[in-house]
Amino acid sequence: MPIRLAFHGAASTPTGTCLLIEHAAGRLLVDCGLFEGTATVRKLNRRTLPFSPLGIDGVLLTHAHLDHAGLLPELVRAGFKGPVMATEPTCDLLGLLLSDLAERAREDALREDRRSRRAGLPPVEPLFRRSDALRVLERLERCDYGRWFEPAAGVRARLWNSGHLPGSAAIELEIEDGAEGPVRLLVSGDLGPDLRAAEAGPSSPGGVDHLVLACPEGDREREEIGPGQRRERLAREVRTALEAGGPLLIPALGAENTVELVHALLESAACGAIPEVPIFLDAPMAVRAVELFARYRGAAGERGRVAGLERLRPVAAIEQSEALERLEEPAIVVAAGGMCEGGRIRRHLLQHLWRPTTTLLLVGYQAPGTLGQILLSGERRVRIDGEEVAVKGRIRAIDSVAGHADRRELTAWVEARRPITGGIFLIRGEERATLAVKSALAAIGLDPLAVIVPHLDQRFELAPARPPVPVPGPVRLEPRIAAMPADWHNAHARLMLDIADELRTLPDDRSRLELLGRLRRTLRS
Repeated sequence: MPIRLAFHGAASTPTGTCLLIEHAAGRLLVDCGLFEGTATVRKLNRRTLPFSPLGIDGVLLTHAHLDHAGLLPELVRAGFKGPVMATEPTCDLLGLLLSDLAERAREDALREDRRSRRAGLPPVEPLFRRSDALRVLERLERCDYGRWFEPAAGVRARLWNSGHLPGSAAIELEIEDGAEGPVRLLVSGDLGPDLRAAEAGPSSPGGVDHLVLACPEGDREREEIGPGQRRERLAREVRTALEAGGPLLIPALGAENTVELVHALLESAACGAIPEVPIFLDAPMAVRAVELFARYRGAAGERGRVAGLERLRPVAAIEQSEALERLEEPAIVVAAGGMCEGGRIRRHLLQHLWRPTTTLLLVGYQAPGTLGQILLSGERRVRIDGEEVAVKGRIRAIDSVAGHADRRELTAWVEARRPITGGIFLIRGEERATLAVKSALAAIGLDPLAVIVPHLDQRFELAPARPPVPVPGPVRLEPRIAAMPADWHNAHARLMLDIADELRTLPDDRSRLELLGRLRRTLRS
C-alpha cells in the first residue's frame, strides 16, 4: 500500500488541523483540531469524522490549542482506543484546555438551548462533556524533544521545538513503505515568532522528502521591534481605552497569547504605564495557565514569576461573569472567546458594544466569518445571539502579542530545512497568506510547482524524493464554500439588519407594510 497523506482540516479553511497518514502497517493522526470560522465551517465539528476512529493507531499532537486538539474528545467518544502523544508541557496544558472547552461547550449549549426551545426547535446538546475530556487525558503519553520513538508500527517520530508556546513541536516522521525506503515527512506545527531565540536546543532537521508548513500569518511581515516597544504600544491602547470612561474588552485567544497579554498588562500596571484599574480574567483556564506557564519558564531558566499576579480578579462562576454586564466604570476584562464566536466574551459584547465608552481590543488572528473579523471589517450593526446590537464602541486591533511566525520568519525556516526533494504543503492560512508564502518560497529558488495548497479532505500519495500525487476521494465541503469569508448565516444576519434599517427610514406604517408584503411575495415565489 502506498503512503497517503490526507488533509482533514486546516485546508481550504485556516482551522481544524487534522492530518491522516495511511501506510501499509496502519494509520496515524497528526492533530485533531476544532473548526472555527463561519457557521458552515463550525458545523463540521458535529459531523461524522471522515475516517474510522477505531482504525487510528495513535495521535501525535503539535500543541495544546483548540484548532489543533479541540476535537480529541469527539475522537475518543467515536471509538478511538490509541494513545495521544505529545511533550510534557503540551500534556499539562491539554488538561486545562479540554476542561475549559468542556465548560464553554456547556455554557454555550445552555444559552443556545434556551433560544432553540423558545423557537420551538430541537434541544441543543454540548459538543462534548467533561467526561469525554477526561477520557482523552487518560490516553496521554509524554514524549521528549529530540528523541526518536515509535508511535505506531512502521513509523518513527521525533519532536522539535517550534517556538509557539511551551511544549509546542514540529514533528519529524520516517514512514516505511516497504519498497523504496522510508518517506521523511516534517510537519511544522505552528511556528512561533523569533524562532532563533526559541530554538535553544538542536534545530529541526533538513533534507526531508515532504514538508507541511502552517502559515496562518504568511501574508504579514511585522516591524522588527523589541518587547519593550510592543509593551508600550499595548499600554498606549489601554490608556486610550480607559480614558473613554468605560470597560476595555479583550477576547482571550489561546493559552499562550492570554498569558503573554496578562503578563504585559500586569507589568505595565506595576510600573505605572497604565492606570490601576481592576483587571478581570473571565477565562477559567487562564489563571491556571498563567501559573503553569510561569512554572515552565522558571524550569527553562527564564523569569518564572509573573509580577503582580495578585492584581488579577479571576472570574470563575458564570454568575460572577454575568455581574460584569453591569460594569460602567473603567476596567479591563479579558474574557474567553478569542474570535468572539463563543465563550464569555459574547455576553460582554452584547451588553457593552452599544456604549460609546466601550473599547474592544482584538489581539489575535480572526478567522473569516467570525464575529471578531466582522467587527474588525468596520460593521456598525451586528447580531449577537439573535439580538441586534449597534456598534458604537471603539474597535481596535494590535499585534503586540504575536503568536505565529510571519512571512519572513517562515521563509527563513523553510530555507534552513533544504533540500526538500518532494512537495511543500501550505496549510492553516487564508488564500492571501498561502499565496504570499508561495511567492516568497519561489523567490528563494524553490519550484512553485512543488508548493501545494491542499483543499479540505484532499489526499496525496507520498514517495521518497518525488512530487506528491493527488488521489481522488470524497469531500465534506466544497473548497470554495469552506474558504468563503462569509456564509449564508452571515448573509442572513446582514439582511435582517438591512430590513430593520429600511423599515426605520420609511415615513409611515403603510409604507412599512407594503415593503413587508413585497418581501413576503418574493419569498412565496
